Amino acid sequence: MNHILTERWSQTLTLNRLIDGLCRGVGGLLLIEGQCGTGRTELLFELARLACGRQLTVCTARSSVLESEFPYGVLRQLLEPELPALEPGDASVLRALGPAAVAGDRGNRELPVGLHLLDGVLRLIRRLARRAPVILAVDDLNFCDAASLQALAYVARRLQGLPVLIAVTRRAGEPDTAPLVTAGLRGAGVWTVLRCAALSVAGTQELADRTLGPTPASLVLGIHELTGGNPLLLATLLEGRLLTAATDVAGQQPPGELDQVVGRAVRARLAHLPACVLRVAETVALLGGRQDRALVAQAAEVSESELATVLDMLCGMGLLTASEPWTFVHPVVGGALHRMPASIDPQEVHGRISRTLHERNAPPDDIAHHLLRSQPADTEWAPQVLRAAAAGAVRARRLDEARELLLRALGEPMEGPLREELQTDLDHIELITDPLRLAQRLRPGLSAARSPERQVAVALTCAQALVRVNRAEEAGEVIAQGRARLLAHPPSQSRDGLVHRLDAGAVLVARLGRATSTLEPELLEGVAAGPAGDGFLVTAVHTARAAARGETTAKNAVSRIRRLLTDGARGCQDWTALLLALLTLLWADELGLVDRWCSTVLAAPLEAGGLLTAVVALVARAGARFEAGRLCDAEQDARHALEFLGDPGYSDPLQALVLVPLVATLVETGRAEEASVLLESRGYSGTLPELWPYPLLAAMRARVRAAQGDFHGAAEDLTRSGRQLEEWGVSNPAVLRWRSEAALMWNKLGDTEEAGRLAEEELRAAYLWGSPRTVAVALRAQGLVLQGPEGESALKRAVEILEPSDTQLELAYTLTALGVVQCRGNAKREARETLKRALRLAQRIGAATLSERVLSELLTAGALPRRSDQFGTGALTGSERRVAALAATGCTNGSIARELFVTRRTVETHLTRAYRKLGIRGRAELGRALQA
Repeated sequence: MNHILTERWSQTLTLNRLIDGLCRGVGGLLLIEGQCGTGRTELLFELARLACGRQLTVCTARSSVLESEFPYGVLRQLLEPELPALEPGDASVLRALGPAAVAGDRGNRELPVGLHLLDGVLRLIRRLARRAPVILAVDDLNFCDAASLQALAYVARRLQGLPVLIAVTRRAGEPDTAPLVTAGLRGAGVWTVLRCAALSVAGTQELADRTLGPTPASLVLGIHELTGGNPLLLATLLEGRLLTAATDVAGQQPPGELDQVVGRAVRARLAHLPACVLRVAETVALLGGRQDRALVAQAAEVSESELATVLDMLCGMGLLTASEPWTFVHPVVGGALHRMPASIDPQEVHGRISRTLHERNAPPDDIAHHLLRSQPADTEWAPQVLRAAAAGAVRARRLDEARELLLRALGEPMEGPLREELQTDLDHIELITDPLRLAQRLRPGLSAARSPERQVAVALTCAQALVRVNRAEEAGEVIAQGRARLLAHPPSQSRDGLVHRLDAGAVLVARLGRATSTLEPELLEGVAAGPAGDGFLVTAVHTARAAARGETTAKNAVSRIRRLLTDGARGCQDWTALLLALLTLLWADELGLVDRWCSTVLAAPLEAGGLLTAVVALVARAGARFEAGRLCDAEQDARHALEFLGDPGYSDPLQALVLVPLVATLVETGRAEEASVLLESRGYSGTLPELWPYPLLAAMRARVRAAQGDFHGAAEDLTRSGRQLEEWGVSNPAVLRWRSEAALMWNKLGDTEEAGRLAEEELRAAYLWGSPRTVAVALRAQGLVLQGPEGESALKRAVEILEPSDTQLELAYTLTALGVVQCRGNAKREARETLKRALRLAQRIGAATLSERVLSELLTAGALPRRSDQFGTGALTGSERRVAALAATGCTNGSIARELFVTRRTVETHLTRAYRKLGIRGRAELGRALQA
């Protein structure tokens, strides 16, 4: 069975029924109607094949646009092959149908034909029918010449008692060459009508399996959506092995083989129609969903009345949907016409549309869509519209789109402040999305800026970009060169203010890396004494420096930073200074303050100049929520920040900082392997640059290794990170608790002496700083190393310190440690109570790794955990509960991942664990289980 006849069983049965009737001497009329590519011709061929198998006479003809002007062309195609079997008198009838029969009247498509000729044709067909039943099969009736149509109509009215079947195919929705005569043929009798529809998904699956072998259902569904189930398009895709090209048809990929094949077929289909039909089709494909009747008419350069006629025709042909905005029934066709137009210039069309939309005061996004695809408009309004659209894209966090819009705006001819403003917006976006390209673009032109103000802005932006690509020393050189150029100008208040801005930038650069850190005190003193002392910068850097070096207490640091934030730090554009202020609060356990302040910042509309501020706020809030035990929220914030930065393909201090809370969360939620893969894929599995904050990320990498059982590797990572910070003068364990974590690693490896020394050192430093979490972490490490009554006493003090605080994760760890020490000290009853409390807390905050450990320790302590501790809704972690609730509402894994800013693998892991704890087999049971 031919592939086009897939899902054509009912039509085939009708064909067999008609042939059976012919064999019994009953004639009839058959119309096979359908849109392009739905298999009309193949059904006609199938009729001929079945008839030949029954020894019937089959006369076939195919109408053509090129031959529609020639009278009797179709009739001669039908009957000339039977000439050898005809009598001499019958052959004369065919000769009479030659050009001389209608000489001088070729242009009249509605020409009346002489009755003697028609009667001769009828006698000829009757004579053929005496030998065997006859089928007169005509393909593409739309293009049949008028004389042949009239002859067929004459015969059709006189089929009574004759075993003759007139079978024709017609293209649905397309005009007829001779509409009046065609209508006469349609009214000549009762027609059996077969309509060819598109294939269903099941039919597409059957066709794909027959052509390619077993085919995945997901691929079949995608192919079906692209082709609309059109058999011809499906055959083109499957037989040409164009599946990869098909998946790109809806995107912006360059034209490929599939586009060429489909485009040629569609243009050939429309070639016989007026030129405006193809122009309108290509215009609709070009505009996509951004269209209305007036826009399409203007873009295609037709009147609205002409457009209405053409649209009705294209809809009737099955190319376009019937409602506005018009879309292609088969996306693969729309994609081919969009990417390979033949009758329109896309740039000119988009230019006309952009001007029309501007005159209508359309939204900037709509106008910019067309400006992006046209040549520079050389108008005053185009740059402003593009900038407004870019601002909207930034608010929607579509930074690549915003960059493209700004680049296009800068391509417009313009002078003055607007160009500098656009360039500044572009710099802010590229500082987030591609700092390496930004640095390469800005560095050669640092002295080319027209004004000293622009020179300073470019130098500072370039320095920040260089910092993000681990070139802090080069960043310092850029600032120094800019300072030297400024000092060459005559002294003035404005010049001194610009020099001060550069000095402030130098302070922030000096915060990064060992080579520049020795310059920081001198630079900081100079900025503080400057003509417009930057209170925020000086206070943030000075306080963070003193806190990191252990030269102040948590209480004093919080007091200074709290006043700083109250005085309006939200307007600070120095993201590193802002980050240092927030980190100082995190070190001091001011988790609620950080969370509230960052949430306020993130609730404000996003602007290009505030992108780095938003990333800093997300990172800081992720850190606060992690320590507060809100692990799912912390992961969501960290992934959101990572989405801002993308994957530059190289190490980046800001990306490393974002990965710190993300990796920590993954480890705590039992996904250490995922964390390891993430670090490796981002290029952080080997040696890291000697810049801040890479030691923090190295410490998180140590947690991954510890979770995977590599305690020695974890201890080495921690020790290396800690020693590096010590070389930079950082001694506060709140910055990085490397000693306590390394002490636990060495303790597991059996080196209790080194473990005890590290724990003691950290405890002394922690008491100097004075934040609850820092002291409690050090006490926990000391308690686990010491064991016995002394260790239990240290752990009890740690619990007392943590209970009033927000640091729920650390409290869960400390309770677990206390239960372990109590169990080993043979106080099993107390151990069981402590561990049960730890388990409830760990499960509530979603710390899966810790929960599993506590369950194991409970068994060691002789407890049988309640079933509700291991199964049921009470055993679900926060992350598992959230994912399960979304899945219960019908969300797919992909949509859940996008909603929560996590990976699909994470969603699958949470669902698997939720199913096990709830005792169910799949999604269908989630709603009931969660309500139980």
